[in-house]
Amino acid sequence: MKIKLKKGVVLPNNWKSCKCSAQDWADLNGGKSIEVNSVPKLIENDVDVLESASKNKSKSKESK
Repeated sequence: MKIKLKKGVVLPNNWKSCKCSAQDWADLNGGKSIEVNSVPKLIENDVDVLESASKNKSKSKESK
């Protein structure tokens, strides 16, 4: 699934706790969206889910 930081939010430097790479964390703080398997509890209120994992699975099934 893809997530993006909500407008006006800056994340603290706890990327290791959220199981993200430093680059993904920097991208997220820079306003870009990143791909994750699940939204970490620590930041779930600070991000918007742009594309859910179940949506991706249904698209790939339809294309077969």
